[in-house]
Amino acid sequence: MLPATQRKGLGPLGTLVRFGVLALVPVVALGAVLAAELNADVKQRYLDSAAASARLITQVGIQPLLSSSQLVSGLSSAEINEIDDRLQGASVGDQVRRLKVWNRNGTVVYSDNHSLIGRTYPIEDDLAEALEGHSHSGITNGQSNENTGDNLVGPLIEVYVPLVFRGDSSPSGAFELYLPYAPVQAAIDSESNQLYFLLAVGLTVFYAAMFPVVFLADRWRRRAESTAAANLAVLERLNRLKSEFLVRMSHQFRTAMVGIEGFSEVIRDSDRLDPGELRAFASDIHEDAARLDRAFNEMLELDQMESGGTEVRMEPADLNHLVENVIQSQTRRITWQADRSLPKVPCDAAKITQALGNIVGNAVKYSSDEIVVTSRFRNEQAEITVADHGPGMPDDFDAHLFIGHSNGAGVTGLGLPIARQIVEMHGGQIWFESVEGRGTTFHLTLPVRVRPSRVMKAAARA
Repeated sequence: MLPATQRKGLGPLGTLVRFGVLALVPVVALGAVLAAELNADVKQRYLDSAAASARLITQVGIQPLLSSSQLVSGLSSAEINEIDDRLQGASVGDQVRRLKVWNRNGTVVYSDNHSLIGRTYPIEDDLAEALEGHSHSGITNGQSNENTGDNLVGPLIEVYVPLVFRGDSSPSGAFELYLPYAPVQAAIDSESNQLYFLLAVGLTVFYAAMFPVVFLADRWRRRAESTAAANLAVLERLNRLKSEFLVRMSHQFRTAMVGIEGFSEVIRDSDRLDPGELRAFASDIHEDAARLDRAFNEMLELDQMESGGTEVRMEPADLNHLVENVIQSQTRRITWQADRSLPKVPCDAAKITQALGNIVGNAVKYSSDEIVVTSRFRNEQAEITVADHGPGMPDDFDAHLFIGHSNGAGVTGLGLPIARQIVEMHGGQIWFESVEGRGTTFHLTLPVRVRPSRVMKAAARA
């Protein structure tokens, strides 16, 4: 048996060990439940987005080509060929794996796979919902009874949309659309991983913060309370950073979707649109869709860079020439002060041009006054500075590690985080100096004799 003094010395440690084991179980269980809920929520939002896309294709691309009588009597070969030509002209095939038009008897009136036209299948629950006027979306492996004789390979997103023609009170049939699931799964995984990371950090901080509370509770209750408050502030900051990121991205997505839905409703509801107006609306819809695509691409690109999955192709490049190309692409007049003695820099010219474009574009966006871009060579470093006279950066911008900021004109997005990743992958540095109300100067340095960072080496091996 241990002496009393030794037992007393082991007491606090034993208490912490027992508490740690007991507390770990509910923390892990809570994390699992929250992770499952987050994943389900993200997945449902993407399925809802797919359903919205299917409704748009139905209302704009499919329904105008059909009539309720054709769903009953069927389509002639000429009518089928005409629909094929018009759908091909609308590039619908670039987005979908299969589409079908059903009548109320369960007969395929039209499909881009002509071998399915005229076939009748038992009406399954999801099709029955659409025939009752309710859209339905889900994930399928493409092997259900209604796909007998088809060559679909899952997983796929399956969407049913009711076909209700003008003057009818109930659907005359249903439109079925199969979309590729792999890009959606990649987007879901990317967003879920970011949420999982934030959740894991928050739960880990919370779990670790409970130990000093337990250890000091009996003797220093006041100190334990202040420690708990400090840890709560850390959790709130993590949650705020997550919320800021999600709000910024959701704002971009929502803005684009408002445009897409608005213009598509105009096209759907108007009976007197000439081709010029249709082209204008289609152009606006295309621009909003491109905005969504850019936002997704930026998130995926930043995630790929941070995980070391980006390849860097190093070749000697004239940095002054890259800067001049970026300046010429801007609509604003920019003062350019070049150091012509600047030697060539080993870098990936395309990625450095992207980083320079993000920094210069940010200055153009947030400053209405003169912008000065300067290059110089010192201490074996090529340095580019971009100085503006805008409102300046917020005090906590650097602490956010270029996650983004707001200065009354909007949100920067992911341009600066991507620029930072590119520069650091080249072994360089990026920082800024800012005075509120007097402008910001960004500095970008690249080594003339580059020593690749660990991130870049890992990327090159990949």
